[in-house]
Amino acid sequence: FVLQELNIGYRFVSRTDGERAIGYGELDASVLSSHHLIINTTPLGMYPKTEEYPDIPYQYITPAHHLYDLVYNPAETKFLSKGKAMGASIQNGEEMLVLQAEESWRIWNSID
Repeated sequence: FVLQELNIGYRFVSRTDGERAIGYGELDASVLSSHHLIINTTPLGMYPKTEEYPDIPYQYITPAHHLYDLVYNPAETKFLSKGKAMGASIQNGEEMLVLQAEESWRIWNSID
């Protein structure tokens, strides 16, 4: 939703390709060179299975990339650490969690 609102082009990637998504196997240097924001919306890497990560070709990640993981426990998932090792900037889901909590508090406790 936010990517659409900000007019940021995106593609869905999944373990299997389909009508709305390409498969991890279709990711190559060309795709990653034209998509610099990579958002992990899966639970891969979340405690207690912290060794799991999305099967993307990390060798094509560059300092021009930003990897955003909605997971916040652990603070740095394998997905993020592999991107960081390639020079990408990284962000975990902690800020989103806090913002959602604050908005929920505002909604449920407003006097409107």
